[in-house]
Amino acid sequence: MKRYTAEQALEVLMNSDSNHSCFDHFESDWDEVVSEGDAFTDTETSSVVDRPITRRSGRRRRAPACLRVDTDSSDGDTSDTSWRDSRPSHSPFRCARVNRGRTPQRGRGQTREAHRHGPAGDQTWAAVNHPAEDPEPVHEWHEMNWQPKNLPFTENPGPVGDAAALDSIEPKDFIELFISDELIQNIVDQTNLYADQCIQAMDGTSQHARIHAWKPVTVSEMKVFLGLFFLTGIIHKPELDMYWSTDEMLATPYFSKVMSRNRFEIIWRFLHFNDNTARPASDTDRLYKVRPVLDHLVSKFREMYQPNTNICIDEGMLLWRGRLAFRVYNPQKPIKSYILCDSETGYCFNMKPYCGESAALKDTVVSLLDRLAGHGYRLFMDHFYNSVQLCKHLLDLKTHVCGTIRKNRGEPPVIRDLRNADLRIGETVMCHTENVMVLAWRDKQTVKMVTTCHENNMEEVEVWQRGHQEKIATQKPACIVEYNNAMNGVDKLDQNIKYYPFVRKSHKWTKKFVTYLLQISLFNAFVIYKAKNPQGNCKTLLSFIQSVINSWTSREQAGGGEERDDPPTENTPRAPYNTDPRNRVNDLFAVHALVPIASTSKKQHPTRRCRVCARNGLRSETSFYCKSCGVPLHSGNCYTVYHSKIKYSA
Repeated sequence: MKRYTAEQALEVLMNSDSNHSCFDHFESDWDEVVSEGDAFTDTETSSVVDRPITRRSGRRRRAPACLRVDTDSSDGDTSDTSWRDSRPSHSPFRCARVNRGRTPQRGRGQTREAHRHGPAGDQTWAAVNHPAEDPEPVHEWHEMNWQPKNLPFTENPGPVGDAAALDSIEPKDFIELFISDELIQNIVDQTNLYADQCIQAMDGTSQHARIHAWKPVTVSEMKVFLGLFFLTGIIHKPELDMYWSTDEMLATPYFSKVMSRNRFEIIWRFLHFNDNTARPASDTDRLYKVRPVLDHLVSKFREMYQPNTNICIDEGMLLWRGRLAFRVYNPQKPIKSYILCDSETGYCFNMKPYCGESAALKDTVVSLLDRLAGHGYRLFMDHFYNSVQLCKHLLDLKTHVCGTIRKNRGEPPVIRDLRNADLRIGETVMCHTENVMVLAWRDKQTVKMVTTCHENNMEEVEVWQRGHQEKIATQKPACIVEYNNAMNGVDKLDQNIKYYPFVRKSHKWTKKFVTYLLQISLFNAFVIYKAKNPQGNCKTLLSFIQSVINSWTSREQAGGGEERDDPPTENTPRAPYNTDPRNRVNDLFAVHALVPIASTSKKQHPTRRCRVCARNGLRSETSFYCKSCGVPLHSGNCYTVYHSKIKYSA
């Protein structure tokens, strides 16, 4: 291959026949015209782009030239046999090679690459654990006579196993299919063990430290704790201790009636799910701390329900901004889980948290299918998972596939190289092998689909269009219509658990992840409840959760006749320590009646520190409190000063 400098190229121009363009010579011999020191190379394909440059007044100006730029291809062949005239027909310069993929661009003294994007702006890089696939041989792709393989659906959707045998109308019985006494007992044992380990490790702390007030938690008390935790998803407050506030604007009396604040906080502090000391030194399981809860709940998800024909796989997300080895560096989904859901109900059948492992996506998809493979299910996935080879593999497992597809996932070149400009709006291009069809359809962008269960036909749908006040009828491929309807199973799950979220901030990711699993369990239990009791009293997820909370926090039902370790004080509210009620200074002394502090199970005649004495540096207790203010006061001078002076402290 010859290379010409700018001076040599000028000499060729002067000596060439006037009846022919000089670029005929370049075209036939693939000669390259370069300016000394100005040729630059595509960093990926190592192709030389030749542009003779003339200089005038210190500025660069590109002269017309035959431009050679190679296109990308999945099989490593960077040559392009197509030629396109990039100039008007009257131009003496005959043709230019056009790059349809990544185009090198020049800057000042450096080479940069333009990013490649697919339809709708998605980047078309192959995933790390799903490399680009070689396309099938061209002779295996056809454009006519496509018929999908018929796989009959052989299952009966609905509750199965213990859920099918359950004859009850009580929501608590359905949630206990998942959050069983066995699971709660394990959490109780691990929490008590972890509390003992922490107390022994902090042996040098003050005897007045709150950890020394710890008493072992029981199953019934743990149910009360979880019931109150579920309630925080309905009643939202920014800080946990605000649920026990006695401020008249913030008061939620139910919490203090069921469990004291100190007891709730110390259980939350020591809440634990697996024994750290029993972990083998060679264990590399990053989910070890939550493994018992995760395995129990996910196994119950699979055992209790048989999904409908259409199922989907997508990603669930849990926000976590702390340090974690396997978090995903994406602001929207730091802890990612692969979730398989029923498209109709949103029931979570299976899930697999992403732990940074390098497993192939094919193995992940097959493991999520679990016992559903071989029964004629129709699996819908987005382009992150799909490929032609995966479709063939799942079809061997008697499972249909439909979804969008990325570039270089085994599709034919006629589909792979399509651009928006190659299709008119509403136009389609289809190719198929014996069992897999790949289709490209132009809407606002070019949408590429792969399917094993749809015919190549169009369906009429109504869509909103700009400038119209009513929906407009339009034609869409059948696979796209069903994909839009069936791909929202995980979205339904996410939507419902976001309505009443009780996931709270914590320094430990384990607590946040387990509460995320409990939220999914509540929604799954509601789906089974609705399937078993279509006319039940709980029509909505909110009423279902309220019924569970009422059952678990009720002393008779949650305790089962067992006396709680920490019975709450009754009828004696506690005023905020650092603030006074707004109506304390009032001439109507009849409103501020002094009444005795109610007795408790521990004290027959309880006392509290007088507010006025405490502000004046005296430690004196009283057995009376102001019924209106909720503040303990001595009768006489303390009572009068507190309700008549704005500044009552010395």
